[in-house]
Amino acid sequence: MACPDELTLDLWRADALPSDEAAAIAAHVHTCATCKAAEQAAHVLDAELHTALALDAEELAYVRGLELVSTWRTSPAAAALSWGWIALAGAIGGFAAWLAAAPMFGSAVGTALQVGVGSVLLHTALELAFGLGQALFELIRNPALGLSQPLLALLALALLVWPRQLIPTHRSTQS
Repeated sequence: MACPDELTLDLWRADALPSDEAAAIAAHVHTCATCKAAEQAAHVLDAELHTALALDAEELAYVRGLELVSTWRTSPAAAALSWGWIALAGAIGGFAAWLAAAPMFGSAVGTALQVGVGSVLLHTALELAFGLGQALFELIRNPALGLSQPLLALLALALLVWPRQLIPTHRSTQS
């Protein structure tokens, strides 16, 4: 077997190769002096990085003094209970505000429609929407961005801001 390239050796060290290929690489590394030296150099570099990134005694004492475990491990029931009360109060407050403000807004909109302010508001809203669309197209067609297909770029932009549904992930527990 010829010596594997550096990427293959890195994947082997990370246990990211299929088992048959990993076994062949392991057998080769044990018999090849060049690959064995590269493996030992990688282990030395790994140890040096761990040593360089390790916390010293002062840093460890500081982190222990922060008591992070107690602040991160709060009771989820207590947190959910307080957010539930806040949501309930917000919903009741919004309903009360709507009951108080709805008649005023209704009469204002009715008067505006009689006078013709509705057409002015509609014109302004459409002008704003079309202006925003034109600004987006001009931004996408800007040669500095190098986007050759503005509709495709606009679709990509729309997909970035489109509301996403949360898909629950199922994690299997391994023992």
